[in-house]
Amino acid sequence: MALIDVTKSCLDSIRQISEHIEGAIVYLDAGCTESFQLMGAFPLFLDLGARAVCSSENMCALDAVADWNGSFESARKIVIMTSRLLSDAHRFILRCLSMHKGGHCCTIFTSISEVAHSAYPDSPLGPDAFHEYQSLLLQDYEELIENSDLKSGQLVDSISKGNLTLEDEGWSRFTSNEDVPSLEASSAGKNLYGDSPRRGMVDLGQKPIVSVLHFPMILSPISPRVFVLPSEGSIAEACLSSEHDDSISAGLPSLSTGLPSDVDEVPPAATLTAHFLYHLAAKMDLKMEIFSLGDLSKTIGKILTDMSSLYDVGRRKRTVGLLLIDRTLDLLTPCCHGDSLVDRIFSALPRKERTSSSASIKCSQAQLKPGPSSLARASLEVQIPIGEVLTKEDFEIDDSGLSNSIEAFRCGWDSYNSASEMVDLISLSKKASDEKFSPAELLRGSLVSTETFKGTPYLEAILDRKTKDGAILVKKWLQETLRRENMTIDVKTRPGFASKLELKTMIKALTKSQSSLIRNRGIIQLASATLLALDESCSARWDAFISAEKILSVNAGDTSQSLAAQISDLINKSAFAGSDSKKSGKKEPSQGLLSFQDALLLTITGYILAGENFPTSGSGGPFSWQEEHFLKEAILDAILENPSVARLKFLHGLTQELEANLNKTKSNVTRETSTDELNIDDFDDDQWGKWGDEDEDEDEENDNKEQEYDDMQLKLELRDRVDNLFKYLHKLSSLKSKKGPLGLESNLSSDPYTNKGLLYKLLTKILGKFDVPGLEYHSSTVGRLFKSGFGRFGLGQAKPSLADQNLILVFVVGGINGVEVQEAQEAFSESGRPDIELVLGGTTFLTPDDMFDLLLGESSYI
Repeated sequence: MALIDVTKSCLDSIRQISEHIEGAIVYLDAGCTESFQLMGAFPLFLDLGARAVCSSENMCALDAVADWNGSFESARKIVIMTSRLLSDAHRFILRCLSMHKGGHCCTIFTSISEVAHSAYPDSPLGPDAFHEYQSLLLQDYEELIENSDLKSGQLVDSISKGNLTLEDEGWSRFTSNEDVPSLEASSAGKNLYGDSPRRGMVDLGQKPIVSVLHFPMILSPISPRVFVLPSEGSIAEACLSSEHDDSISAGLPSLSTGLPSDVDEVPPAATLTAHFLYHLAAKMDLKMEIFSLGDLSKTIGKILTDMSSLYDVGRRKRTVGLLLIDRTLDLLTPCCHGDSLVDRIFSALPRKERTSSSASIKCSQAQLKPGPSSLARASLEVQIPIGEVLTKEDFEIDDSGLSNSIEAFRCGWDSYNSASEMVDLISLSKKASDEKFSPAELLRGSLVSTETFKGTPYLEAILDRKTKDGAILVKKWLQETLRRENMTIDVKTRPGFASKLELKTMIKALTKSQSSLIRNRGIIQLASATLLALDESCSARWDAFISAEKILSVNAGDTSQSLAAQISDLINKSAFAGSDSKKSGKKEPSQGLLSFQDALLLTITGYILAGENFPTSGSGGPFSWQEEHFLKEAILDAILENPSVARLKFLHGLTQELEANLNKTKSNVTRETSTDELNIDDFDDDQWGKWGDEDEDEDEENDNKEQEYDDMQLKLELRDRVDNLFKYLHKLSSLKSKKGPLGLESNLSSDPYTNKGLLYKLLTKILGKFDVPGLEYHSSTVGRLFKSGFGRFGLGQAKPSLADQNLILVFVVGGINGVEVQEAQEAFSESGRPDIELVLGGTTFLTPDDMFDLLLGESSYI
């Protein structure tokens, strides 16, 4: 039986819609672009006959002439693929239709199913969502064309400049709670022109033929068997919990209590995630046996069970055991800095900036109800600045003219912005040869899951390895590539070790030739990413985190007093580092030192560890009142010393006042110092002249009292904010008591700081066929039938075991990280079950910085 390959399944799904893609201009939104970038689908679109592949958010008039297949006929087909709800993508779809009035066939593919559209609480579409949207889109298209024609042909200018308002695009009707009016009932569609002769002059062009279809295979594969959801798609951006007592962040499930939830409302992400997993399994021809661990996972499991039907029973499908897990059952693993090369790369390298449209799309919905309406997930597209590895002297490329070509192409592509100026290739060539211009600065790469070396996907291979082993593997790939290219390098190499000098030398050798650069771009990009992640500027902070987390874990095995003292020491050191960097004029703290935000993340780690080891130390939290008092004072002093670096959600509205207070305090100190330096003899005769200044002294005294009062009010407000922060930390420290019935508290390792995460412990127990308290099995349709009907005749059905499945799909609701991928593979290798395949998925890919944003950033419920 063929092995499961998520990337291949996605590419095969694209081939299945080849009849729509052939001869069409394909528009992708940000989520689809990220997904297809990772799976390497862009060459496939061109192979299938696409005229061009363009961005929905950045469309322009040049898209119609960017014809890669050499056809001189005008485009008659448009394909729009979106990872968003149709209501969210409506403005871009409408703009696309208006831009290409000649195209008479428009096919819209959305990753959200028709049933999910109707079930989503904020969607204005009903059960027949796709057909309804077709009618609404055509109605808004006609209104937009007619209105724009009345404005003397301003349509082209407004579209090309991106100045279409929400009302012009029909966006307002998707943000209201009222029913969408029909064409006859709308003011624009009914007697808009009256009997004016202008009516006959309106040229609507040929009415486009619009069809809306479901395309579920829009996901971001990090490897053939590890995937997450697109960061700018509706599923990843939807809220996983609403604000109540057991919730900690909109981007994380609520804390699992094992009890029925008091909140009747199902989070939007639960519905979308359930429908995504159902259609993913159906597309891959799999039949699911569903297991869940955690309150939100159980909700998703119930939705999936209700979606199953008797139609799936008789068909011969491969069975997959789906295991759903709440991220909040283990917050410690993604908060810590583990030994993973992939985690280091995702944390150290810059990501692609999110499109500005994501925030504006949700702006009207955010006004309808309190709390965040959507989340801003970090992009999964890692940008590799190869120009930082290659200097100008190294980037010669055999006089091939690559620098001239790059600059000419870049400036020529942007020439439409310069008011029809002719592009002077001579000046461009001169500019390219100028001393200040380095073509290496234009070279940027990104990680792609399908780039292979002898059939081995790069990302899949290093996902299973730790930092040192991964770097050595990258070095071996570079050496094999150099041998294949018949290149030699003058550098000493040591077996079993990969130095930065070795990696950099081999990368430079492979980029000397333009043909070699193109052929070996995959390994060059991955090696450059590895080199930058291991650079001292990035690795020093990561190693400092590892050291601090080890110390916290060791102290957590001792006493609560030693753990509290260690956390307080980390906070104090971070405050000193911040103030020291301010005095030196640097924006960043000294190399290797942790900032105040880093200390707060370590505080969260310390509280989770304290909750696991000292659950009854204090009345409200794991520490005693005195220990927590010292921690509060340390955080108060750190905020007062460095208010500018503490831009956190729990300090909103106070940051400017704190900065003003700090500046005022510094100026007072400076004034007092200068007064002391200029102070003369106390018995100077000039002091007799001060007898008439009693009124001025009183005014100054009143000002001082008022200032003291304001300072006191500020400190009291700050103390209240810090108290709320510690109440939030108490909630995080109660994770163990919340997940008590799971029975996973016992550590499988005697070493206190090499304990495995929840995923490793859980898979070890499951594969060993041990009972896992709290693991719920969701019966299929047949199972419910046996239980309710034939069960009374003694024909009951035995509860299946997850370990009996040949294929297991683990999906972590809230996100996964690289360390968990390693540990999951380790659990499978230790189980001695090579017959079982593992596919690992999650809502998003998490780094410790992402966890900090979720727990203390804009999406937190602090």
